[in-house]
Amino acid sequence: MRLHRLEVEAFGPFADRVDLDLDALSSGGLFLVHGPTGAGKTSLLDAVCFALYADVPGARSKRGLRSDHAAPTAVPTVRLELTVGGRRLRIERSPEFQRPKKRGEGSTRVQARVVLEERRGTTWTALSTRNDEVADLVKDVVGLGLAQFARVVLLPQGDFATFLRATPEERREVLERLFDISVFSDVEAWLAQTRRTTGAALDEARRGLTTDLARLEDALSGVVDAPVGTGTDVPGAVDGAAPGEPVAPTPLSEVPVAAVPGRLVEVAEALDARLTVALADVDAAEGRERLAHEALVAATRLTDLQQRGARARARLAELADEAPDHGTRRSRLDAATRAASLAGHLGAVRRAEADTAGADATVAGHLARATTLGVPVDVPGAADTAARVHALDDVVHDLVTATRAATDLRERIEAAVTRRDGAEATVVSADAALADARPELEALELEAVRLAGVAERLPALELALSAHHGRLRAVAALEADLEALHMLQPRLQTARDAVLGHQDVLIRMRQSRLDGLAAELARSLEEGAPCPVCGALDHPRPAPAGDAATAEDVAGAEVVLDAARVELARVETRTAALEASAATRREALGDTTRAAVESDVAAAAQALADAGAEQQRSVEVLARLSELRDRLAQLTTRRDGAAATAASLEEQLAELTTEAAATAQVLDAAVTAHAGCPCGSADPAGHATSARTLDLLADAVAQQDEAAARYRAAVGDLEEAVGAAGFADVGEAAGATLPSADLDRLRRTVAAHDDALTAAAAVLEDPDVAEALATEPPDLAAAEEAARVARATAVASSTQREVLTRAVRVLTGLRPSLEASCADVAALEERDARVRDLADVAGGVGPDNTLKMRLTSFVLAARLEKVAALANERLAVMGGGRYLLEHTDERASGGARSGLGLRVLDQWTGRTRETASLSGGESFMASLALALGLADAVREEAGGHDLATLFVDEGFGSLDDDSLEQVLTVLDGLREGGRAVGVVSHVADLRARVPHQVVVHKGTDGSHVEVRVGAAADPAA
Repeated sequence: MRLHRLEVEAFGPFADRVDLDLDALSSGGLFLVHGPTGAGKTSLLDAVCFALYADVPGARSKRGLRSDHAAPTAVPTVRLELTVGGRRLRIERSPEFQRPKKRGEGSTRVQARVVLEERRGTTWTALSTRNDEVADLVKDVVGLGLAQFARVVLLPQGDFATFLRATPEERREVLERLFDISVFSDVEAWLAQTRRTTGAALDEARRGLTTDLARLEDALSGVVDAPVGTGTDVPGAVDGAAPGEPVAPTPLSEVPVAAVPGRLVEVAEALDARLTVALADVDAAEGRERLAHEALVAATRLTDLQQRGARARARLAELADEAPDHGTRRSRLDAATRAASLAGHLGAVRRAEADTAGADATVAGHLARATTLGVPVDVPGAADTAARVHALDDVVHDLVTATRAATDLRERIEAAVTRRDGAEATVVSADAALADARPELEALELEAVRLAGVAERLPALELALSAHHGRLRAVAALEADLEALHMLQPRLQTARDAVLGHQDVLIRMRQSRLDGLAAELARSLEEGAPCPVCGALDHPRPAPAGDAATAEDVAGAEVVLDAARVELARVETRTAALEASAATRREALGDTTRAAVESDVAAAAQALADAGAEQQRSVEVLARLSELRDRLAQLTTRRDGAAATAASLEEQLAELTTEAAATAQVLDAAVTAHAGCPCGSADPAGHATSARTLDLLADAVAQQDEAAARYRAAVGDLEEAVGAAGFADVGEAAGATLPSADLDRLRRTVAAHDDALTAAAAVLEDPDVAEALATEPPDLAAAEEAARVARATAVASSTQREVLTRAVRVLTGLRPSLEASCADVAALEERDARVRDLADVAGGVGPDNTLKMRLTSFVLAARLEKVAALANERLAVMGGGRYLLEHTDERASGGARSGLGLRVLDQWTGRTRETASLSGGESFMASLALALGLADAVREEAGGHDLATLFVDEGFGSLDDDSLEQVLTVLDGLREGGRAVGVVSHVADLRARVPHQVVVHKGTDGSHVEVRVGAAADPAA
């Protein structure tokens, strides 16, 4: 993948448009992005990520990407042109942002947008404008997600310095984001899920077995305490079996699963034996119960018959005493029954009488209402008067219509007059305002012409001020170099003295070592062993031991001397670099002094401020001029419109006046026609009220006549019905009448007396009752006691049989499932043990996994080992080949998981140490090598896409000159095959070494970008 061009506008700190031709910058292979802290160097890399993935890496948020320095109407835009997979693509994105509303105050939200284009031939062809489609296509062609791209293409040194020193668990999280190990994590998850599923199935099978065993034990619990045997009264023991002996002495839940089927056979045989005995006991007890029950039934029946006969005799005596009152009630019931047949005729008379009274009252009320309204009418002529009033209804309707039209016309004339007067006043005020505004307009136009050239001078003045500021920074840098040189002189002399001192110590130690070799040889001699020098077996006079230096002492002195020489070389290199830098800056500045440069800066700043004030005045004048012109146009439009409105209203008033005169003539004619109406009112509403009252009066008179006719007919029907019912007159019939409830109560009383007399006689006539009354009473209490004892014996025998029968039924039903459950539990226990062991090993928690490595950690360890090998190819060049990264899978302490450890091998000492022990510069080189190794490994993992453009973000400030040279050698080697490498740093030495540069300047109006292609720029710039 190669990046060709990056364009940014109103994005991050950049208010203006930024156009980076990456092809031109990368023509030398290596280019530098530098600028002060916070200027926006990393924002350029964020723009690349946002163009590809609509997001920015790390903790930064994609919200607020729009530049705060940009104009309110500016649209934040990022456009990236790249080649990947042989396809030339261009992506343009704009994030979601807020812009001012076009009308009114406040802001409105603008949706994010994207346009993806592909170059085919000489033209760009649009592929998609949907975010999801663009995201899918970028993922397909690039082969990397945002997190992978940020670490593979941008190489953030700070992140990998953290990765270098991270714990194995933290390192695993980073590697999982970079490498696709989903297959192995799926295997881990599948094993864990299978372990849970198998365990759950085993638990479920065990619960099912336990439940069935509990059901069986519950069924057997009633058998445990039940005696076994037969007897005549109470069941007892037979064949020497003790009452209460349990069928299963040991609970089945405590029996091993493998032994449960055999124990079920034993329980079934015991239950069969006991059930046979229980059946015989039940037959005997039921025979005794049947005989006792028959005797109790016979005694109870005889007692009931004797009691029925006694109760019937007593009832007949009571009814004989009530015979006189019963005759009176019967006569009264007959008269009331005949009177009840006249109830319908009496009700009809009462209703007709009420209807007649109501009709009379209605007629009187309507007649009084007509008199109040002043209508001359009598009862017989009400209908005729109503017809005369209704004959003038159309005239009244015309009168109402004409009145409403006249009122409406009057209101419309008044409104038109008011509007005409307002329009004329508007014309007058607009003419006055136009006359007042024209002098100010002419003055502003002259001022705008005078200020027209101010904006053209501003860029030149800003450029001059920037140049003076650059000279001032160069002066400050020269002074800083000279101060640093002065501070380094004592350190340089100290380093030289230290080297000379350590050389003297080493020489003395080597001489002491040579002097003490004989004593050292004597210490190695053993009795009976040949001398390594002369071969003799006897050693009569070995050299005495002394205080000579050992080989370890000499080696230690050499290490100390090497360290001192390294320190001296570092100080000398730093001194030489400062001297060269100071000479370069002194040559560039010439005889310029700080005071002269500061004076130039002040003068340029004042000129720029004056021009800025004039530009601000020009902006204000143009804004006021535009506002005044808009005001004059509005006034002219308002004045013309008001004049046209006034003329139109004059014509409308003439038409309304003519229409009002015609309406007045119609109204006078309607009033004249209504003058002779009998309604008695000149008001149309009174006419309608009188008409309604006359109509109601006519209807009431007709209903009065109908009610009187119905009353006369009802009275005639009642007189005929009274004679037919056997009464002398209506008064006698009314005296015999009873309320419906009293009549029903009397009828029930008479019927109850007759029914009681019949029932008592029937009981005494029953042959069974007569025979029972002639027999002696039985001993009912003795019969009940005998039946109770026989029932208790039968219930006890039946209960024992039911308990045994239920136990046999439960055992028969559960036995197949119990045997199958035992087999299932045994099989699941074996499978669960195998799956659990395998899942524990894959999960890194099993006893056989001594390193506590999960399967995914094992796979990532292989990836990390590959990364370390790739990193060492670069680290062998950086740092003089002293350090190598080593992957270690030593078991971590405290039970932590292992497999993702990193150590550093110091090839000068042959010892390994922790990565945290590296110095700042050494950490940067190791981190950079690790980042490049990870980039290569991830690229291979993603399908081997060639990344033709890389960025290395910061970290160079911790390097000395030699290390910086080695790192640049490695980065320069990345250019092979046409690869471009962008270095993001603020280190001054890089500006003199890298000719192609992107310089980011920051200011109060936002950041600006300057592209320098060719000769190296001034390091102080």
